[in-house]
Amino acid sequence: MNEFFRRLLYLSSRRRLDRELENDMQFHREMAAREGRDNFGNILQLREEAREAWGWTWLDRLGQDLRYGIRVMARYPGFTLISVMVLAIGIGVNVAAFDLFDMVALRPMPVPHPERLLRLERRSPTAYTDEMAYPSFVWYRDHARTLSAGMAVLGVPPMQIEGDVQGTSASFVTANYFSELGTRAPYGRLLNPSLDDSLSSPPVMVIGYGLWQRRFAGDPALIGRTIHLNKKPVTVVGVTPYTLATLGGQTPDIWLPIAQQPYFIEGSKLLNDFDNSSVRMWGRLAPGVTAKAAEQELRVLTGELRQQHPTAVWDNEFIQSSPGGHMQVMQPEMYQVAAMVSVLTLLILAVACGNLGALMLARAVQREHEIAIRMAIGANAARVLRQLFTESLLLAALGAITGLMLACAVLKIALAQFDAPKWLTAAPDWRVLLFTAAITVLATIFFGLTPALQIARQRQHKTAARHILVGAQVAASCVLLIVASLLVRAAHHALYTDPGFGYEQLVSIDAQLGQHGYSAAAAKTYLDQMQARLSAMPGVRSVSQVLLPPLGHAVSREKREVNGKSVMLYPNWVSPQFFQTMQIPMLLGRTFQPGEKNVVIVSDSFARKQWPAQNPLGKLVGDGKVKDMVVGVAGDAHVNALSNDDAVEQYWPVAQDQMPGMVVMVRMAGQVDALPSAAKSISESLDPKLFPEIRQIKALYTDNVESIEMVAGAVTLIGVVALVLAGVGLIGLVSFTVSQKTKEIAIRTALGASRKQVLKVLLRQFSWPVGIGLLLGTAIASASSQVLRQALYGISNLDPIAYAMAIAFLLATLLVATLLPARRALQLNLSKALHYE
Repeated sequence: MNEFFRRLLYLSSRRRLDRELENDMQFHREMAAREGRDNFGNILQLREEAREAWGWTWLDRLGQDLRYGIRVMARYPGFTLISVMVLAIGIGVNVAAFDLFDMVALRPMPVPHPERLLRLERRSPTAYTDEMAYPSFVWYRDHARTLSAGMAVLGVPPMQIEGDVQGTSASFVTANYFSELGTRAPYGRLLNPSLDDSLSSPPVMVIGYGLWQRRFAGDPALIGRTIHLNKKPVTVVGVTPYTLATLGGQTPDIWLPIAQQPYFIEGSKLLNDFDNSSVRMWGRLAPGVTAKAAEQELRVLTGELRQQHPTAVWDNEFIQSSPGGHMQVMQPEMYQVAAMVSVLTLLILAVACGNLGALMLARAVQREHEIAIRMAIGANAARVLRQLFTESLLLAALGAITGLMLACAVLKIALAQFDAPKWLTAAPDWRVLLFTAAITVLATIFFGLTPALQIARQRQHKTAARHILVGAQVAASCVLLIVASLLVRAAHHALYTDPGFGYEQLVSIDAQLGQHGYSAAAAKTYLDQMQARLSAMPGVRSVSQVLLPPLGHAVSREKREVNGKSVMLYPNWVSPQFFQTMQIPMLLGRTFQPGEKNVVIVSDSFARKQWPAQNPLGKLVGDGKVKDMVVGVAGDAHVNALSNDDAVEQYWPVAQDQMPGMVVMVRMAGQVDALPSAAKSISESLDPKLFPEIRQIKALYTDNVESIEMVAGAVTLIGVVALVLAGVGLIGLVSFTVSQKTKEIAIRTALGASRKQVLKVLLRQFSWPVGIGLLLGTAIASASSQVLRQALYGISNLDPIAYAMAIAFLLATLLVATLLPARRALQLNLSKALHYE
């Protein structure tokens, strides 16, 4: 410890101690001269030995290396600029990806104690949902001692503000929602547990800042005014702040107290119905309590709830928690996507580093005279290696700073473009800065270590290392281009291939009868009347009913074993006219008959997998005592699984008790623009308290496809960047090779070699690393492309066209990049070239 403090003392007083040492040595040298002794020794060497004893010589050497590295970069400004830009792209792409992940999953929300917020979800060995019944939420909230508070959120279809044609997004939340998040209203007040947590309380609403500006022009006089929402009078009590942070990242325009939900949705039994799982629950841990302790207590409470309400709890159900103090609660499949993005961005970095490493090896030949002099005057290989690695670190640091600024600028534009929550900012936090530092060191090792080792060992003329770097660049570029090609093909397939059902001129009408307390008989009466009146409208071709509408909010799916293979089954319950309305062809058999039971219609893919080379009609399906007979085979139509080409479907007739949840589907002969207003008028005449959600399936289909297009576009951009980097690197290497072989080329030409022969000699050394890189990249892409399976709508992850397109594009680019500088070899002046040194 004393030694450590002694060294710190020297570091803080090194200039004073250096002066004192110099004066002492000068004094003793003079004294020795007076006494006739001239063997005092080399003062400079003695001072160096003294500094070695003080223990901070590495700092001096680092300063020397940095200063020399800066001079070298200034001596070669073109090379420095290219290197910094290449690294800025490679590092910037990685920093942008991590910064996005940090914003979504790691950065805590600006709320009090975000680390104590939990997202609570229902799980069992065979089922999962992030929603629970409101009475179940109340049970956990009131009895859990490990939670200091519980918050619930209920999403609902858009609600109608008086005078508006379009609905406005809305959510019901518990009255303590804003107070637990520490949110303050810029105007008025927010929901208050002491005022708004009862059905008998005066109906109130809080409007979002965006709606306040758009719809009400930011008028402060709106506070306290009564407006009509779904024809119900309600008082506006406040406006949310511009930078509102919400649980789960949802930002509806209207916030309502969940205790008043039955007032706005007449007939609703939400507050007392244990069978209606529709609210999402968050909790706040009590001080000093861990999430594991909360889960253990909630498991006990789940058992007690099962005893009181057996139908409200699954077999072996438990409550699982996950951190809730971030913008997004990460699910396992989200981590798979994050891992895939990480691999793609790291491939970009690998291409950039391979590019720069090869260029540095080529430049090393130009610096061999300088390195030889340094080693001749006493510098050993380790000293040269350290100097070269310091130069690489300087380049990487400049590239990292530029890449960080580039990443922040791109993310800032993206946040504005996609209307992200306003509290999010592209400014890097400590995690992003730490990641940037780590990726900078990693990049330095990638591109700087191999050239430094080659130069320090005086092996810069060896071509093996350069060829390995070229092969690595080609392999990484090949992987990226194949992935991009697969996604582009998938997007093209989704846009221009029949999905198995007619999504145009198709509309869904969801009256949400179950939410309004309709019985099965009353729901059937309403739906029959709605269907009859819609069928009588001009331009309507077909009307039917379905429990799970295409591309809807609710999706049911389950894994099944079919002849030893696992498939994802999507069940649905439909009326007999459903296949006609959806334009799903009936390939074998018939549709359902009214009142029919214990029958099923299967999709063509299910029939082929379950009964290959057999007639499926009359076969029995089911695992229980009661089995269903196959009466028809419908065409494959992934109405709720557009991106899963392996999905299979089964359809059953609608049961009586399912009527309150049924959705009406309407097929029009022409434009569908007039249908929503007509459907609302029909619904109002049947029951004025209903406000059905009307959705055009074409718009939903387009939204699904756009997500695929967005991913395809992003990966394609990454692939193009990698291709450009690889092309630039190959141009540099071939140019260097031509410059180094100028005299050899001239001699070959003078001896009668043809242009073709000269080109063959020049390009032969690049053919095998490019070929190996292509083979390796194709193998890696084919092995890892299974991860993309769910995003490849309608095509295989081994699609030969996608692979051929990617490889052909890469080969064409590499050929152009090679031939452009190689043309110099065919335009040499022989007399000058033979004198070339």
